[in-house]
Amino acid sequence: METVRASVDVAEALAGREAEAQDRFLTEHSSVVADVMADGFTRQHPDLAAKSGFAGWQVVALGVVVIAVAVVVLLAPLLALAVLTAVVTVYSLLQGVVAGAGLLHRRSGAAASDPPVPDAELPFYTVLVPAYREAEVIGGLVRHLAALDYPADRLEVLILVERHDPDTRAAVLAADPPPFVRVVPLPPGPPQTKPRSVNLGLMLARGELLVIFDAEDRPDPAQLRRVAARFAARDEHTACVQAQLLFRNDSANWLTRQFAMEYALRFGLALPGLERLRLPIPLGGTSNHFRTDTLRALGGWDAWNVTEDADLGMRCAAMGHRTETIESVTWEEALDTVGPYVRQRTRWYKGFLITTMVHTRHPGRTLRRFGLSGALVLLGIVAAAPVTALLQPLLSALTVLALTCPVWSSTGAGLVVPAVAAQGASIVVWIALTFVAARRAGLAAPWHAVFSPLVTVLWSVAAWRAAHQVAFSPFSWEKTPHRPTAD
Repeated sequence: METVRASVDVAEALAGREAEAQDRFLTEHSSVVADVMADGFTRQHPDLAAKSGFAGWQVVALGVVVIAVAVVVLLAPLLALAVLTAVVTVYSLLQGVVAGAGLLHRRSGAAASDPPVPDAELPFYTVLVPAYREAEVIGGLVRHLAALDYPADRLEVLILVERHDPDTRAAVLAADPPPFVRVVPLPPGPPQTKPRSVNLGLMLARGELLVIFDAEDRPDPAQLRRVAARFAARDEHTACVQAQLLFRNDSANWLTRQFAMEYALRFGLALPGLERLRLPIPLGGTSNHFRTDTLRALGGWDAWNVTEDADLGMRCAAMGHRTETIESVTWEEALDTVGPYVRQRTRWYKGFLITTMVHTRHPGRTLRRFGLSGALVLLGIVAAAPVTALLQPLLSALTVLALTCPVWSSTGAGLVVPAVAAQGASIVVWIALTFVAARRAGLAAPWHAVFSPLVTVLWSVAAWRAAHQVAFSPFSWEKTPHRPTAD
């Protein structure tokens, strides 16, 4: 209880103070603040914290499932083919329903502009920029933030920099930042993760509203103004507004095109579809805007969850809050080489698995918090993304054997033909949805959607790496490198 109170004391000591007083407190109480950044959430919400680990029953259940899959594949491979096909088909069907709802959401006018808020009534806004080893790209963001269409006297930008990263700090200062931009050196300590960093930003924030941007981001200059209008038009149950993410280097090569089409599908159709269906929304890692008081009541971010965004989106829903989407774009940089792409995807999949573990430790509570439909999102979207990627190599191998082995083809035609047909239908639906999303997003050459199934090879590699890391290094964070591009 005393440690929980210490977390509250630190937050209260920092909240609302001027920058000089906050900096002095951070210097004098560095180790205490670092402890709260890392473990404050775990102490306040141990049942929702990644650091609390797996429940005993989850470990047993996982072992039973792995053994059962192995036994069925060895003893009844055609049955395994049918079951795995059913899993992948249901996942594809769910994705199709959500994306279809996203199309209806856009066409219905649900995303129409909200009445603008006069300058004199705009809320104070805090922008958090966690930046580690981003000296090559942070200058562009600083210049972009200086040009935001928002009153400077109602804006603060906190660039959160590790103390052992002087290059990033120097790059910020070299970009001639406006007065509302402040560089905040982070108290050292584990884990060195993005959520730990923004937890300090939340404690320092003076704004009524708060948003996170990554160092390589280029948000729509009017985004803050538009989101402020959205919050003003909604009641206090709307806790978060997620902006759309797209890539500015989508035509660089085949991989960036596939990445861009995936983002167009996710942020252009899938997340708006979840909003229309009034389901939980796993947030993207940037450009999510919050009511600051509500975010503090939610506990901020879990410093030990490597997809803190998806976890927070699910927690918002579990605690009775609503997330909406807005058609305001933040432009990002797509990874254009295989190694960094797989490492980033590994972190995402690991985080999805850990988020699922966190929110299913107590199945009864899961159903009470989310309801059946919310639990479907947790299991059918968050968990299913890495699980289906894990299963894909096995499913592909069984399918090839079923089509080429004469014994299987003759004795199991009643299972093989429907399985192959279902897989084919899933692929066609996926390509069609990707094409529609890419075209709606204005991407060049949307016909490249026909190649989108090929990228699942990389997803499977990432999923198996993620499974290994969940077992042996669940809290490790593989840094995503960024290179400078034209602003």
